[in-house]
Amino acid sequence: MLGLMTVMLAPGQNVLVDDVVAVVNRHVITRSEIRQEAALVLVEQGGDRSLEREITPEFLVKVMELLINQRVLLDEAQKVGVPPVSEEQRERLLMGFRRRFSDQEIYARFLYSHDISEGEIGDILVRHYRVERLKERKLKVMPEVTPEEVRQYYEKHRIELGNASFELVAEAIRLKLLTRQREKELARWIWDLRKRAEVKVLVDLAEKKAEQ
Repeated sequence: MLGLMTVMLAPGQNVLVDDVVAVVNRHVITRSEIRQEAALVLVEQGGDRSLEREITPEFLVKVMELLINQRVLLDEAQKVGVPPVSEEQRERLLMGFRRRFSDQEIYARFLYSHDISEGEIGDILVRHYRVERLKERKLKVMPEVTPEEVRQYYEKHRIELGNASFELVAEAIRLKLLTRQREKELARWIWDLRKRAEVKVLVDLAEKKAEQ
């Protein structure tokens, strides 16, 4: 069932503003939010080339899942006291985003084509920043890779490593195992937070597109 967001103009008069696609702990996620997030994700992946890429229904579904997880993490950030983002930090984030475009004309065209303002971009970037700060805080309490784990990996993959000496590859192995371990632990932690959250998906974005 399609969730609709409306505003009251006068008694008995409503106007459709946006449709609600999902609700996370009473926070709504609208279709326009998902499209705006998708546009920024494409810029982060390809810079100026993002203007040439189509936002597919399948991609919107992935972005919706990303936004649901972000909303769950933002609630956790609020709970554990992750500091708010200052106006100075917000402006630095916006400046960094602008630099992804080769000139201001292309940047202006991006804003127009996706019907998004700099204020909305700033809000999205701030959300990303707070989520990353929360993840960094979580990573600090995750266990490190032990020397025994590094040695075991080396013994098991010695041939693949070209029979290089342990001393030569030990640090690279440690970093690889650490990255893999942290990704797995973060995914498990986010999934646990999401299971404890109240999440309702109201619209099948792929199905909606297919019907049109």
